[in-house]
Amino acid sequence: MYKDEDLKVLLGNSIEEPEVDYDDEIVESQTGYPVEESALKQFYDVSVTDYMGTKEFKDNYLSVKSKIRMMSTEDQQLLANSIVDRLDEKYDFELFLNYTPYSQGDINELYYLIEFIEYDHEKFITNIWKYLNVDLNSIQLEKFCEQNDTKIFSEIEDQLQSHYYPELIAIFLRTYNKDKLIEWFCEKTRNLYTSILISLREE
Repeated sequence: MYKDEDLKVLLGNSIEEPEVDYDDEIVESQTGYPVEESALKQFYDVSVTDYMGTKEFKDNYLSVKSKIRMMSTEDQQLLANSIVDRLDEKYDFELFLNYTPYSQGDINELYYLIEFIEYDHEKFITNIWKYLNVDLNSIQLEKFCEQNDTKIFSEIEDQLQSHYYPELIAIFLRTYNKDKLIEWFCEKTRNLYTSILISLREE
């Protein structure tokens, strides 16, 4: 599940340095083990940011999600800033200028965004295909996406107007590079192909 680098972060950063006085850190830590706490926070950061844009993201993210949610808002803000810094590198997507998640609500919105981009989009993708009125049994997905991008964009906009989506997800869908959005949409369609077929047949 994890890369060797992840374990190095966890194990290597868990070792106290003999020349460092940890008295103040012990007082301020939640568990009384500041070095181990710091190593875990770095491990959670790596488990999220290093896997963004990879097939292993969901498993790694979900394995640490509950632990991350238990961290203080200040500690989660550090992770959130790391996620923001990686958006361009991992997805070729940037939020508006100087975006900084300050509150827990802002941080949660960022979690919703990467969850949506990576794996929590089945209902959205399925709803789009319901209104495209195509026969998925015979359609060539790549060709359809290339030739019907305007229709897909129109259905995405309709979804945004008729359903509630968290702010950052709506921004992503409205401002993401059009070619990249179509590429993302088709990739997720391929991954959800069976689920989409089942959903359309239930209509």
